[in-house]
Amino acid sequence: MYEQRGQWREWIQALAQKFREKGATSPERALTAQELDVHERFEQAMKRRLGQTGIFVAVGEKYYLNEERFREFEQRWQSGGGHGGSQRPMGGFFALRILRMVLGTVIILLFVINFLTGRTWDLWYLIIVLAVVWVVVSVLQIFYLARGRTQFRSPSPFH
Repeated sequence: MYEQRGQWREWIQALAQKFREKGATSPERALTAQELDVHERFEQAMKRRLGQTGIFVAVGEKYYLNEERFREFEQRWQSGGGHGGSQRPMGGFFALRILRMVLGTVIILLFVINFLTGRTWDLWYLIIVLAVVWVVVSVLQIFYLARGRTQFRSPSPFH
């Protein structure tokens, strides 16, 4: 049920609707997974990415829907930052990954060619420039990953 990326939003919406129907929309009205009659994978998902979104909040063994975080999720999805469908937030990450692989391959090939053909300084400069570009792309990829992982984490109670 809802395991495909394109079905992530539908799964979240269906869960939110179920939470609303059962009245689990505040810490005081939180219910257990059994009382909510949610799919058994819900509790497993809460320990991973779903719990990090802050849309559904665990209070001991009970859960409730955080309407504010759900609205943020919906707004983000509608603005094109969702987790599936035609809008793929990781598309930029994969483009950076492919660029990094191509740059690495070109650098290695140029190095081998330069080593086999007489070691010209022009090729050394090109290799150095491409290596610097490769490092910059790697750093961008790291920042992109870090940004993607922190966008929907629940706020810490210590801040």
